[in-house]
Order: sequence, then structure tokens, then C-alpha cells
Amino acid sequence: MMRILALIKANRTVLGINRRNQEYVRPYNPVSQRAIADNKILTKRVLAKVGIQTPQVYKVVRTKKQLQFLDWNALPKSFVLKPNQGTGGNGIVVFFGRKKNSLEWIRPNGTTMSTKDIALHIEKILDGSFSMGNKQDVAIIEERIKIDKVLKPYIYKGVPDVRVITFNRIPAMAMLRLPTKRSDGTANLHSGAICVGIDMASGLTTTAMHLKKRPFVEDTYVQTEYTLDLEQNLPLRGIKIPYWDEILKIAIKSQEVSELGYLGVDIAIDLDKGPLVFEINARPGLGIQVANMEGLRNRLERLKGLKVKSTNHAIRLAKNLFGGEIEEEIESLSGKHVVSVVEKIQVFHLAKKIGSKQDGTGKKEMVNAMMDTSKLTSRINEKLASTIGLYPDIKRFKDLHLPSFDSLHDAQEYLEQNELKLIQDTKINRIAKIVYDNKVILRPVFEVVIRIAKEIKTFEMLVDREKQMGYSVVIGRKDLKDYLIDPSKTFTQ
Repeated sequence: MMRILALIKANRTVLGINRRNQEYVRPYNPVSQRAIADNKILTKRVLAKVGIQTPQVYKVVRTKKQLQFLDWNALPKSFVLKPNQGTGGNGIVVFFGRKKNSLEWIRPNGTTMSTKDIALHIEKILDGSFSMGNKQDVAIIEERIKIDKVLKPYIYKGVPDVRVITFNRIPAMAMLRLPTKRSDGTANLHSGAICVGIDMASGLTTTAMHLKKRPFVEDTYVQTEYTLDLEQNLPLRGIKIPYWDEILKIAIKSQEVSELGYLGVDIAIDLDKGPLVFEINARPGLGIQVANMEGLRNRLERLKGLKVKSTNHAIRLAKNLFGGEIEEEIESLSGKHVVSVVEKIQVFHLAKKIGSKQDGTGKKEMVNAMMDTSKLTSRINEKLASTIGLYPDIKRFKDLHLPSFDSLHDAQEYLEQNELKLIQDTKINRIAKIVYDNKVILRPVFEVVIRIAKEIKTFEMLVDREKQMGYSVVIGRKDLKDYLIDPSKTFTQ
């Protein structure tokens, strides 16, 4: 069993591998049903019967001869290559882009793999290098999902997922797995991904852990409060998992249709499609206990023999039995206000007197604002910015007809030489660089006063084109550090 630096409540509550196999896997997971979980293609077919979505399969390679006729040009720019019967994330390769004018695909660490490299990896998969018992396998080429906006800022290039352990049709424990640079964009904990516990009642993240580098004796996990290797490391506690109730429902339905009594379900959240099941696992790993700082054994014992009347009943049981403790703690965090993904805000017109401050009594516009952690700087569209009094400076900026640039470096060089002159005698705070259609363009940034969650705030906002914004105002992550986003909330007044 893994050694845990941070103390779990009591060692007798920790579920070990032997006890897991003896008391839960063997009695509740028949061999015939385990075969479903061990075969990703079969899993997709079984889950499809009850309408559970899985990533789209582009190609299945079953033989080396078939590999010789693979149409490389037909492969998309981004995809995932995985063994059908792989274990522990072994053999999975993620590609998030294709090198321009070349049959080479880019991995999260920046290295590339040519068609020859990919073919060799597929041959390893076919030979069973990554499958249980080194049995001959097949290779799956499937879609790389678009990451949901709420979780995207917390990961390094890969795809985060939520693992839910379900027993007796009731979700018992859950964690969020976040790819890091060290894990090469995968959500594999043993490769260095971050695991974060999830409160079952609210879907809010709690404690976060990651595997210590090069432990002397055995696996050692250490706690972290923030993401590890991003430009702006973000706090990991209090993230609201999108589609939380739907995720619990999918975990329950996956157990029912697979007829596995003890099951781990890995679910990713696609930007357009919502929750998708990556895989189901009849022998889920036990790192989920590390993430939650709690043993799994007692939870499973409490679920034995319970009569579950319906899916909604199972969800209520999970929330009542294993959740709720985090809510009071999150609400008591200093300065943390809970806002919805789309929040009603007030945007103040410019004060008429120079140097005067907004006091909440001046003219204002009521608009819907999107909380978007994928954007660094907040944004306001040209129409609204003009309405609140910025039209003269916006027009003056547009009349400059500034050039676009091929790279951020070129744009930065231009600004270093010209920015002070361009913003002189205007209300423009600075000029920002943004990328559209592979070109770097320049946009003015102003200070805008708004009322959000009953507080008056001054945010820097980039003026963007209306057709490129779904909402009049987008609040970026730089201004969201004092807020928790709850996707289940409706508009606040």
C-alpha cells in the first residue's frame, strides 16, 4: 500500500489492494463482467446501450498488415492513441497538434512523433506490451476531447478527468485528476498528475496531492495547494466540478449496465458534448484515498446491503452519507464570493468629473457577463464600451490602423517602441496582444467599473469585437481570484 505523508484519519479505514480484491472485486465483479471493463471497445458498445457518451473512435488497428495501409493524411490534428486492454494509463499517447506541412504530430511535452514513430508504438500495442498479461491487443485512435472552460486553466495540455468509485449502485468516493508537465499531459497519478478530492454533496474540490519525485523506498504523496507548472499557479481547493449530478448519474448507470458491483468510472468533460466516459475499471486504483485524505473501507462497509430505489435515490444517499463538510469551509473563506457561470452585473458609465470615483449612484448598464477562466484578461465588447463613454478613445485607436503580427515576439517589440506614444492623452491603460486566426493583433485595455456579487470593482478590460464575444462582458481569471464559480447557480441580482 502507498505510503501517505499526510495522515489519513485512521489506518484501519484504508482499503488495501488485497482486501479490495478479496472483499469487493472477486465477490461483486464476475469474470465475465470484468471482461467488459478490460476491453475499451466492448465498454463503448455496452455504455452506448443506455445512452452514455464516450469519445469518438477514428480508427481501430487490429493487425500489423492493416497498419501498412493506414491513411496518415486522414488522421486529425489532435487525437489519442491507446491500447484496447491497457492498464494504469500505460501505452496512451496524446497528440494535441500536427506539425505544419509535415506528417508529424506534437505531444504535450513539445516533442513530435513521425508516422514511423507512431507505427512502432502501435506495433508495441499489438504485441501486448501495455496489456494485462502481455496479451496481444488492438490499437485505438480516438478523438481528443475539447476541455471544458472551468477545468482548462488547471491543467498542462492534457485532459483532466473525474474518477468515481461506485459500490452497490451508490457513488462512494470521487477525485479530480489533473495532467501536469511532469505527467506528459496524462492524468496518470504515477506519472506525476495531481489528484484532488471531491466533496460528494457539493462537487467542490478539497485536498490536492501529487507523487513525490524519486521517492527512496515507495510511492510517497505530498500535499499541494496550487497547480504546479503553469504560468499562473491557481488554488486547487473549492473548484466546482461542472455537471456534478450528471457525473454521479453516469457513474451509477455505468455500474448498472456493466453489472459490476464494485466499479471505478473515469469521466472527462467535453466543451461541447459534456461528460464522456473514458473507461470503466473493475479494479480501480486506490490513490483516490490519498486525494480525499480518507480511507475507502468504511465508506464501502456503510453501503453494503442498502436498498437503492432509483438513480436519484442513490445520488441522495451518496451526498447525505459522504458530503457536506466542505461547504461551510468554502463559504467561510475570506473574500470568496460564489458566482454563476453567467452572472448579471452592472457596468458604470464613466464619471463626468475627472478624478471622481464611482459610488454606485451613477448611470449604469445591466448586462450578462460570462465567467471565463480560459481568458486571462477581462473583456468588454465595442458597443458596450462605447455606450459607457469610451467611444472617442476606441475610435482614435481604430483610426491608427495598427498592423497585425506573425508572432507575439514581433508584437511585443513593436509595443516596446510605440506603446507610450499610442496611448498618450487617452484613457487607454495599456495595449494587449491577442491571437486571432494565427495572427497577433493589438487591442486597447481600459479600466471599467462594475458591480458584481453586490460589490463595486474596477477591472482592466480589453475591448474586443462584438462578433467574437458571446456576451457583452467576459470576466477573466485574473479578476476571478476572489470568486468561486458554481455552474449550477442561476443569475444573481
